[in-house]
Amino acid sequence: MRRPLSVTKVALFLVGAMGIHAASQGAWAQFCSDDNCSENCGISVDISNPACLAGEAGRKSIALHGTGFLGAYLVHSPDNHCGCQIDCTKIPGAGAPTCINISGKATSESYRFQLTTCYENAGGPGIGNNCPINPTSP
Repeated sequence: MRRPLSVTKVALFLVGAMGIHAASQGAWAQFCSDDNCSENCGISVDISNPACLAGEAGRKSIALHGTGFLGAYLVHSPDNHCGCQIDCTKIPGAGAPTCINISGKATSESYRFQLTTCYENAGGPGIGNNCPINPTSP
């Protein structure tokens, strides 16, 4: 006897299928050691993933590739676990350059991407620096 698929199983399948499609249409970034995205570029990371990218100290550029990218922000952190935000790089969407130079930004050891603003006020000035003045303080 054949049992019909439950609504829940069908819904989960559709959500999973859409997630795979969205990821394949997304944008990816590689952190590189030089200013023009040509030396020692790391593995590609999904810009829509907000996880902390540790161990990227000394990176000077980001190579972008993919399709359907709407823009994002790169949050710079001085520690190796994205503990606070010391700087921010706006990455434009459509028409974005394929290489973004971040060598003039604050010295950072970890990064994370986010899709909402990382400025002090949405659309306003400032980088939203929320790091303590003395990072060794408890």
